[in-house]
Amino acid sequence: MNQALTQIKILVEDFQKQESAFLHPDYSEQQVREDFINKFFVALGWDVTHVTQKNPYEQEVKIENKVKTGASHRRADYAFFIAPNFHDVKFFVEAKKPSRNLCNADDYFQTIRYGWNKGTPLAMLTDFEELHILDCRYKPDIQTALERKIVSYHYTDYANEEIFAKIFYLFSRNAVANNSLERFADTLPKPRKKNLTGFQNLLGLKSVDEAFLELLDEYRETLAKAFKKHNQQLISEELTEAVQRTIDRLVFIRFLEDKQIEEQQVLNYRAQPSAWKAFIAHCKSLEPKYNGLVFKPHRIIDSKEFVPPDDNLFAGICDELSDPTSPYDFDQIPISILGSIYERFLGKVVHATPKQAKVEDKPEFRKAGGVYYTPEYIVRYIVSETVGKILNPELPLEKENEGGVEHKFHLEKGDKVGLYKLELKSPEEISQLSFADIACGSGSFLIEIYSQLLDHHTKYYNAFPEKAKKGETEIRDGKIVLSLKKKQEILLNNIYGVDIDFQATEVTQLSLYLKLLEDVTMNDAFQFSLLKEKILPDLRFNIVCGNSLVDNDINGLFAEEEKEKLKPMNFSDAFPKIIKQGGFDAIVGNPPWIDIKGMDPSVVDYYFKKYSTVENRMNIYAVFIQIALSLLKREGTLGYITPSSYTTQSSYKQLRELLLLKYSFTKLIRLPDNVFKNVIAESIISILENTSKKNDVTEVFVYDAKKKIDTIVSDETSIHHFIQQENWKQDEEKVINLFVNGKEKHLITKIKHNTKSLALFCEFSLGITPYDKYKGHTKSQIKNREFHSTKKENITFKPLLNGGNITRYFVRWDGKEW
Repeated sequence: MNQALTQIKILVEDFQKQESAFLHPDYSEQQVREDFINKFFVALGWDVTHVTQKNPYEQEVKIENKVKTGASHRRADYAFFIAPNFHDVKFFVEAKKPSRNLCNADDYFQTIRYGWNKGTPLAMLTDFEELHILDCRYKPDIQTALERKIVSYHYTDYANEEIFAKIFYLFSRNAVANNSLERFADTLPKPRKKNLTGFQNLLGLKSVDEAFLELLDEYRETLAKAFKKHNQQLISEELTEAVQRTIDRLVFIRFLEDKQIEEQQVLNYRAQPSAWKAFIAHCKSLEPKYNGLVFKPHRIIDSKEFVPPDDNLFAGICDELSDPTSPYDFDQIPISILGSIYERFLGKVVHATPKQAKVEDKPEFRKAGGVYYTPEYIVRYIVSETVGKILNPELPLEKENEGGVEHKFHLEKGDKVGLYKLELKSPEEISQLSFADIACGSGSFLIEIYSQLLDHHTKYYNAFPEKAKKGETEIRDGKIVLSLKKKQEILLNNIYGVDIDFQATEVTQLSLYLKLLEDVTMNDAFQFSLLKEKILPDLRFNIVCGNSLVDNDINGLFAEEEKEKLKPMNFSDAFPKIIKQGGFDAIVGNPPWIDIKGMDPSVVDYYFKKYSTVENRMNIYAVFIQIALSLLKREGTLGYITPSSYTTQSSYKQLRELLLLKYSFTKLIRLPDNVFKNVIAESIISILENTSKKNDVTEVFVYDAKKKIDTIVSDETSIHHFIQQENWKQDEEKVINLFVNGKEKHLITKIKHNTKSLALFCEFSLGITPYDKYKGHTKSQIKNREFHSTKKENITFKPLLNGGNITRYFVRWDGKEW
């Protein structure tokens, strides 16, 4: 700190000597940034001027030089990251020229808005003369923005050792790397909740995803009632679809406006004779340019028979979404955050009665207790360990001096020790790869796959610029970036998804379109329109609505109405080229967690007959594991987060045997029980390869059940060890627990060898359901001929004990038999 303080004192002295000149209106923001603010953060240990971090895609400080255009807000002047995570901003700094009075609502609101939309707890507003630290935990509100100041300092304070220490240990590079900002934010007081209503009053300590989800829910309720009021003939499914498409279009247009790809128009809808008609006309004008699903003519809202909602009501929604003082900045909200918002949004539907409409939880989510979207750090980890390893495979080196490699490293992994290199796969090789999520929901895993593919291609072309073909890249701000056409090509070539919910497939396409357009400029869009090319590719054959578990072989097994609800799908029909080539290179995701006890018995019977691993009281996620592995190419990779029950419970014995016999476990990560918000669940990440090599080493992480994590690394609170898959053993009496370390295994062995067990007088099961593979039969079933065996004499009965029959010292049987 002392060295930093010395540098800061020099800056303070320089400013003080010519203070009047620096406070003159002619002294610009750009000048103060170069003369003082840049040097201020260099003193704090940040490589602001990129002296060492030359790679433009791996720099911890990103400087924005764009100017304000029209009514659009530019991006924050400085964004700070900590390597190797260049996705998540740690904090923003907004710079102003010294002659400006920083203590004003507009500048505070703008700065807080940057931080809140990106999920950073603090932000800084400075002109060097003053430094204001602002609280970004609250939903931005220009009326209360000035209340969000935590502390402010005058430049003369910087030379004070005690005051500078507070700044240094909060914002220096090393402090931020050690989570100083998060720890400081935890000490700040929580807000008092306000009992307010209405769209603009969703105040309080809420993250952008929570607040925006509430807003969308309110819009959905309002639009559903308004649509139903004038269109009584619309049934539940039609209302859900119409409201979904309306909201999708509004969000997408606002995204285009805040990204400065399109001029602002939503704010002007009210000025037209009819806000709804202005909206529909605007969508119609965008359809030829953007193609895609979003602006395609919709059978309900674009039909002549549709009676629009009350114009003032619809204009109010549009005004709020596009107001310059809106807390939502679609240029800043990460696409992954929008995905998580939509994941929960999809858990509800519009339920229509003959005269009314209301929004309700979908039955399947109501039974499950809600929608639990996968945290972003888990999505990123799974994709990195599957798709990422395919894009950058580890190749063994024989010699230290082998050339032509992007990165060399020594690897120690169990018994696997040696020198390795990371290889960058070429765009030509990648174009032949296919990656999928066969229960894609809102598309969060597919968005991350697409993001890593874009990063990889950008990295490759920067390493080998001569390999780029005409039209694949362009130079922007001195950097090689992918062209819009290349981004389209990657999306169509590599990304595939399936979901039984049509709404989900629509939202997935919307999310992928947003990711495609993330860095597109207005000039890009203009150039495409000149060439009469579509900006958005048609994803109908990439993102398919269907049932991944139910094949077209159900003809005759279900009534036509039931069949329609099941949405059967054959993968060879949906993705003929991929299946013909052997399958997908990687499948990732978070498959549905649904116990079969709550499912339609006829569907469960279908699963028992079709899938070899289905037994007893299993959960549907296990069937997804089996079908996903069967869809992989040889050497393909599966990455799933599921309940951990399949590793230990008897209902998954056949699944475990299949996995250990035919596939290879690369990694197993037993996560804490609190990774899903507001739910306790024992979950595990499994990374498997479609290979039966028995000498492979499995890397195992075990986190404490109560630990809170936001990244997956080996640390002192987790068990981290390696096991040989060939040493795994199972029998009918026991299942080896994979998640114990050497000391624990020794203790278990000691207990088994040096103690006597109590005599077992009964057999244990998970409970009796109608779907047990080996069914027993009650006396009433036999009497009524409700049993499968044709030989009555072979049916035997046993006393049945429930949990309540067993006490600490004795058993009380109540006469039940099975």
